[in-house]
Amino acid sequence: MKTVKLSILILLFIVLEGTVVNLFSGSLIRGETVMTPQWTLVFLLLMSLFYDSNDTYRTLWYALGAGLFMDVAYTGIIGVHMLVYAVVVYTVHGLNKLFHTNFPVVTLLVLAGVSFADTLLYVFYSALEVAEGNFLQFILQRLGPALLVNLIVFLLLYLILKNVLVKWREYS
Repeated sequence: MKTVKLSILILLFIVLEGTVVNLFSGSLIRGETVMTPQWTLVFLLLMSLFYDSNDTYRTLWYALGAGLFMDVAYTGIIGVHMLVYAVVVYTVHGLNKLFHTNFPVVTLLVLAGVSFADTLLYVFYSALEVAEGNFLQFILQRLGPALLVNLIVFLLLYLILKNVLVKWREYS
């Protein structure tokens, strides 16, 4: 039953991300600044930190599925989000083993994960000649605003879902 609930939550975040980008694209894009939500990734990172134990990698499968769904639904290039989500979730899961899971550490791990994912996406899309602008423009116009938007969503998700994910981990 948890698998169904987690899958529905991930699907909800994927749909919300796409809806927010479509509805508020004029509001989110101000001049050169672009705020890209990565809410699905933020949720996957919280799952990795609070749902998986040190020796389980269930969230990695969810990351592969969510990334593939993101690629199919929103991009024309299959596999980029799937690979990036899997690498970022795996990396953050590994880093979590080195630290205590408290609020400041989780905040830094999620922000680092979102930064890593956005940077990897930029690198992949630059290699495929889809991304516009140089790396400095990416950092100033996309990464900074994206971190701000995703930090706000992280704070909300942390408060709402942390205890739920820990409870689900205990009963699995």
